[in-house]
Amino acid sequence: MKNKIALSDLEWQIMQVLWEKGVVAVKEVWQALYPDGEKAYTTIQTYMDRMVDKKLLNKQKIGLVNFYHARIDKMKLLKQAMENLVSHAFNGSFFSLAAFLVDSPNLSSEELEKIKELIKSKEEV
Repeated sequence: MKNKIALSDLEWQIMQVLWEKGVVAVKEVWQALYPDGEKAYTTIQTYMDRMVDKKLLNKQKIGLVNFYHARIDKMKLLKQAMENLVSHAFNGSFFSLAAFLVDSPNLSSEELEKIKELIKSKEEV
């Protein structure tokens, strides 16, 4: 796969905030992720600037404040991450991934029913 993008846990968290909120300043991301200040504001700023360099975010300065927004679509990034996971962890087999998930003790009976409904609707198409 060309142009693979690997994100750290913190980068995923930052992307989630941006996908949810749209255009935001570093302070908003920092407050959303660390309301008790567990990480330094400058750490988030550094990560976000690196994410601009990685072409994950766009940055626009308005007055004295930098505003950021996601440059990559959530579904596109999730698809790529899932394909990467399946390729590496399940030897390219989506069936193996599905079997693993269905066999998970964390799967509730309600979720299993929803999965059955998804499969049924997919078969009808």
